[in-house]
Amino acid sequence: MKQFIIIALLLLAKFSFAQTAIPKNIQNTFAGVWEMKEKHSTNTVSIRFEPGKNYAIVKDIGNGMAPPRILHATLEGKRFVIPAQREQNDYIELEVIKGMLHLWLKPANWDKNGNRITNGDQKFRESVFKRAEKW
Repeated sequence: MKQFIIIALLLLAKFSFAQTAIPKNIQNTFAGVWEMKEKHSTNTVSIRFEPGKNYAIVKDIGNGMAPPRILHATLEGKRFVIPAQREQNDYIELEVIKGMLHLWLKPANWDKNGNRITNGDQKFRESVFKRAEKW
């Protein structure tokens, strides 16, 4: 009987610490292709989800001149967050407000030892994307 209780507790512990998938309503809100029209080009971001994963796959297509960059965003509250990685990307937050994707970017600076330099004066830069008509 004690062995059964121990096995049951281990199984419950395993399920309680398992990664939870992102809710379907959030996936439906964020998933798709988003565009921001600029003066001479269009900046494009694609967001998709894989079943059972606890992150979003954000593909920064940009204007198409450079190869796309693929980043993983984790859900924190009602925003997706992409942490800064050295020589990869800056700190990014994503949120859908009134059908528009708001992207906040905070530049990340690094010292020669690879440590991130925190500067309280740095402000977020905001970009607003509309959902692409064809996706």
